[in-house]
Amino acid sequence: MDFYIKKIVIHQLTTDDINLMLSQKPLTITPKIEAYFQKKLTKVFSADAKRGLLTEDNTFLSYLNDDFETASVSIAQAWKEEFVSSDSRKTNDLVFIQFDKEGIEHFAFLRIALKENLTHITNDGDKPIQLTQNTLPSATQAPDEALIINRQSHQYYLIEKRIKHNGSFANYFSENLLKVKPEQSLKKSIKMVEQTAQKVADDFNQDDFIFQSKMKSAIYQNLEEDQELSPKKLANQLFDSNLTARLTFVDELKDSIPESVKVADIDHSPQIKKMESQKLSLSNGIELLVPNNIYQDAESVEFIQNQNGTYSILIKNIEDIQNK
Repeated sequence: MDFYIKKIVIHQLTTDDINLMLSQKPLTITPKIEAYFQKKLTKVFSADAKRGLLTEDNTFLSYLNDDFETASVSIAQAWKEEFVSSDSRKTNDLVFIQFDKEGIEHFAFLRIALKENLTHITNDGDKPIQLTQNTLPSATQAPDEALIINRQSHQYYLIEKRIKHNGSFANYFSENLLKVKPEQSLKKSIKMVEQTAQKVADDFNQDDFIFQSKMKSAIYQNLEEDQELSPKKLANQLFDSNLTARLTFVDELKDSIPESVKVADIDHSPQIKKMESQKLSLSNGIELLVPNNIYQDAESVEFIQNQNGTYSILIKNIEDIQNK
C-alpha cells in the first residue's frame, strides 16, 4: 500500500501523573520517520481491523475540522477522558497523521505504548549500559490501538483492545469514544466461520478430515477468488447435499456475520497463505503438504476409504521426486 504522509503531530500521555503533553507544532518528516509510520499505517489496513461507517451526526467526526493540529488536540483530550479510567500505566505517544491513500485524504490516530530499553552508550565511563525511557517499538509492530478514517467516505478502520475500564473489561474505544458498533475483524470472522462449520458438521455427522479440508479450501477460495467471506456461499460449498445444514450454518452466523465480509481494501495475504495448502498428519507418522489446487484435482490426488474403515491416499502422475 502506498501512503503519502502530509503531516504528523505527536502528543503524549504520561500515565504516572495522568498528564497530557501537547505538541506545539507538527513533526519534521524525514525519510526514516516517514518509512516508520508508513509501516504502522499498513498494520491498520489488515485482517485485525474492525470496519464501519461514521454517520454525519457522529460526535467524533465533528472533531475533524480543517485545522489538523486543532483536531488532534480535541481528539487527544476526548480520548484521555476515556482512557484515564483504565488500568494502563504506560506512557503513550498519541500520533496523528494526515495522509493520502490512492489520492484520497485519510486521518489516522495511533496509540503507541512506549517502552523501556537497555542502551549501550559509548564514552560514559563505567556505566555504558543504561536504561532509556520512551523508546518506540519496532516499525513492524502494530500500534496498540489505531483509528483511520477516510475523509471522503467516512469509512473507518479500527484496531482496539479490550482493557480493564472502570472495573470491567470493555472495548472503550468503539463503545465510549466512537459510540459505534463496528463489524468484527476478518480474522475473527474466519475463526467464527470455522467454529460454526465444525459444530454444524458435527451435528450432522460430517466432521472428519475430509470436511476439514473442504472447509479450508472453501475459505481459501472465498478470500482469494471472490475477495469476500460469504456465509451463504460457504454454506453451499460445505453442505451442498444437505439443505437443513446449509440453513443452520447461515442462521448460526446471522448475528455475527449478517453480510459478506469484503476484503479487497485490507491486506489479507497472511490468511490466504495460511490456507493455500492442506497439511495432513497421518496416523503412521507421515505428513503431507498439498497445495489446494492439487488437493482438489482428482487427477493428482485421490482419497480412498477402505472397507475396514481405514484410508488410502493415491498420489498420481508424479514426474520427479526429490529428497529435500
